[in-house]
Amino acid sequence: MSDAATLPTPDGTGSPSDMQPERRAEPPETRTGTDVPIRISVVNDYEVIVRGVAAMLEPYRHRIRVVELDAGGTPKESADVALFDTFGGQRSIVARARDTVADPGVRHVVLYTWTADVDLLAIARASGLSGVLSKASPAAELVDGLERIVAGERVGLDLPLRLAHYGPNGPHQPPVVPANLTLREQEVLAMLGLGLSNRDIAEELFLGVETVRTYVRQVYQKLGVKNRTQAAVRARILGLEPANERRNAS
Repeated sequence: MSDAATLPTPDGTGSPSDMQPERRAEPPETRTGTDVPIRISVVNDYEVIVRGVAAMLEPYRHRIRVVELDAGGTPKESADVALFDTFGGQRSIVARARDTVADPGVRHVVLYTWTADVDLLAIARASGLSGVLSKASPAAELVDGLERIVAGERVGLDLPLRLAHYGPNGPHQPPVVPANLTLREQEVLAMLGLGLSNRDIAEELFLGVETVRTYVRQVYQKLGVKNRTQAAVRARILGLEPANERRNAS
């Protein structure tokens, strides 16, 4: 996905593509009590990923309100938190997150990532980011981390850890790729996670389209999923990324 595109929010309202920053309301200065949901904007280069994060947070809508899903750009809606998912590569996301820190319509900027080495944490601190949250955290702990950040706590910025093993409240077991998935099926699943079509996957892996369809069916069956969106969410949870994406992120 090369062009920035603002996606419809979960309630279907979306946001106008020509919205100017001066027209949006400033986010609330304070959040008191649990009856006022935190407003977050989810940002990633891939539509299927931002929708997956929003779906994961949906059961907590009384505490977290996803006001914008943005693919390939920066937040356009005012928000308490801009959550930057680094699935497609850390460098480009960190650069956009850094630019967003100066945006008066966003109170906190947070990275959502599997790993954060010393260099990345140093950049995050120097750039004024409010936190770094682990993708290994269950949804409940992700929500807790967001609430702590909005309350003024710095979360995940000071410990040079492989965050795939840590959430805001302590250690977790890293996700394990199912043993029945072959390496080729893992590659296909990773590309489903990027929202690629069967034809795109075939070109990337030098396979026929029908062969890719067979692999996709096998992945669905082994994971117990019914569609590409569910498969993409599983790819994100498992931390699967195609080899070329890993090179771009390194």
